Amino acid sequence: MAEKRTRAEARNGKLRTVAADLFLKRGYDGVTIDKVVELAGGSKSTVYSEFGGKCGLFISSIETLCRESNEGLAKIDYTGLNLEQSLKKLAFHILKLITAKRSVDLHRLAIGEAVNCPEVGEAWYTHGPARTASFIRAVLENHPKELRHTPVPIERLAVFLHDSLTGDALYRLLAGITKRENELQLERTANAIVDVFLASVNCAK
Repeated sequence: MAEKRTRAEARNGKLRTVAADLFLKRGYDGVTIDKVVELAGGSKSTVYSEFGGKCGLFISSIETLCRESNEGLAKIDYTGLNLEQSLKKLAFHILKLITAKRSVDLHRLAIGEAVNCPEVGEAWYTHGPARTASFIRAVLENHPKELRHTPVPIERLAVFLHDSLTGDALYRLLAGITKRENELQLERTANAIVDVFLASVNCAK
């Protein structure tokens, strides 16, 4: 039974991975279940029984893409770093993440399809931006003494910093009016945003 379940999980994982790549390249309307099955193996009946059809597979693929994108943020080591250093390290990695071509393409895809399928938007927000913001919140929660005089709840502070990081840099890429910055530029941007954020927090004391 365990072996059968493992095979099923591997098969479903392959379907999600192949579907995710296709959806990113072709959009929702440009992908058919037949094409996914052709490339991933399995059968159409599996897609319907496991995912409920194309829409369910699409939502599951969005969740998979978001989890893959955020995976690196969960592995960041903050040993020996203070709040400022920790936030700057995390902010740099978040900027790298959200400005990567795959992330920009995912953003366009999810927002575009969310109009017709709210579940898509919910899946993307929950496993994407909200998850990313949770890493900021975790760093802030690990430095309570440095934030003890701040009247704004930590969860809101996390959202504010997240939005500052994902604002201009992402909007320009989505609009196609700029190229992605190199790592040195991203680091400088991340540091500047964190400096402004911490200055604002300190002003609230």
